[in-house]
Amino acid sequence: MTDFSSTFAGKYRAGILPITCILNEGAPTVVRAYDQAGYWQQTLTWASELYENDVVAIANDADVTFVATDGTAVLEKAVDSESLVVGRIVSLPKINKFPVQTSDASSLALRLAGGYFRTANIEFFAFDQVLKATVMADGTHPTLPGVGATLKFNMTSSYSKHSLCFDSAASGGVGVVPFHYVPAGVDGDLYSCLVGLNGPLASVTGA
Repeated sequence: MTDFSSTFAGKYRAGILPITCILNEGAPTVVRAYDQAGYWQQTLTWASELYENDVVAIANDADVTFVATDGTAVLEKAVDSESLVVGRIVSLPKINKFPVQTSDASSLALRLAGGYFRTANIEFFAFDQVLKATVMADGTHPTLPGVGATLKFNMTSSYSKHSLCFDSAASGGVGVVPFHYVPAGVDGDLYSCLVGLNGPLASVTGA
């Protein structure tokens, strides 16, 4: 068994509490131009810019792992017919790091690795709590952001570690929605994952 879990924090109190999250606003386009004062400035525009009061959905990309995001949730614009809309932006988005050129941040993986994104406070209306959990891989079923059907409460690990643990499963998980991607991995491998809790959990004995 290999332990890929992380020591990054991930515990938030119950109730609606704004949480600082990463915004996935698509690739930025970096340009240089003169401002009204005649100064040469480097600026950027986002492909899918978000604003304060916008409603946001869970970013369901495989690049969104607990380690790649330092344990932070990643939110984005909703798309048609998806059921991942979970909250709204309640602060002005702030730039984390400015890319030197457009190609530095052309993919989500590059933006997360380089810190080329904006952050904002998100008020979640879909969850009672947002917590860090440990996911035990089963070698077959990956955990997809926004899809909780493959996560079941692992009783054995949770009580032995005195922390929230889940087993990967074929189906039947309820009451939990993951924010991070966890690979199918090798059976028994451990990964960290931020999860939102919105109801009673399905449980398995686990290991």
